[in-house]
Amino acid sequence: MNQSYIWSLPTRVFHWSFAILISICLLTDDDLLTIHIISGYLILIPFTFRLTWGLIGPKYSKFKDFPLSLKKAKEFLLNIFNKEQKYVGHNPVASFVMILILLIVPIIIFTGMLTLGAEEAKGFFSYIGKNKLFEDLHELFSNLMYFLIFAHLAGIAVDKLLHKNHGTLESIFKGYKNTKNIESIKINILQKLFALIFLFIFIFFTIYLIFYSNNPFIN
Repeated sequence: MNQSYIWSLPTRVFHWSFAILISICLLTDDDLLTIHIISGYLILIPFTFRLTWGLIGPKYSKFKDFPLSLKKAKEFLLNIFNKEQKYVGHNPVASFVMILILLIVPIIIFTGMLTLGAEEAKGFFSYIGKNKLFEDLHELFSNLMYFLIFAHLAGIAVDKLLHKNHGTLESIFKGYKNTKNIESIKINILQKLFALIFLFIFIFFTIYLIFYSNNPFIN
């Protein structure tokens, strides 16, 4: 087995910032509404980064590297106990879960904005008036997101149990996986610059939402 650098630092920073913000949204609601709203808006930054990173990022992070095929997903599940490593990056099931999460995120954020306007008369849609539909839709897609996150975590647990030698869980922290051949990726200067710009955007947007109390996103 060789250690290959599969997940770059920007990819891992995206993953953990996204996971932390989703967790904060899950744990906060009416009692901590401002924190819930700020966290929801902040998800836009890693979300936008991941969409672009899927086009210009390194191998394994690009969407074209995702084995999105129902046939491959079925084959993967039927051979789940096979210890041979066929997919170095995302496996077919993980790829579908990842794409579904990215599709649902903007819907959750948009319905959250509508709910904020309808229920609290705040934000960009403060003028729309009371409408429980938006809150119901927000909760529906949020629950679907939690199901997908559970599926993602379950996949990691299964991989840890059945394919411990691959080092998938460890790779989320360190970036390295155990592979049959050397499969390491590198990120170029433009990719590093792009990631750095998004990091600064994230920091400034966080400061803006927290300390500029009269911002139009919340009030």
